[in-house]
Amino acid sequence: MTNEPEITINSKVTVKINGEHKNLQIVGSADIDPKNGRISFLSPLGEKMLGKKNNDEFEMTLPNGKKIVCQILNIEN
Repeated sequence: MTNEPEITINSKVTVKINGEHKNLQIVGSADIDPKNGRISFLSPLGEKMLGKKNNDEFEMTLPNGKKIVCQILNIEN
């Protein structure tokens, strides 16, 4: 049995959002920088990603009502 990485604070993640690949890092509130892919673990997307593993998929509704589909492609802890 392999010990697969899961998303935690400070994880660097490659995620596919509505078909588009994005590189994100999950950080604490003091370190957010959305333009450079650093999102808070308290943000809706960051919160939803915590604990996910490679190939996990999930849907979520953004605050503006738009639905997105996400798939975790790679995790670096």
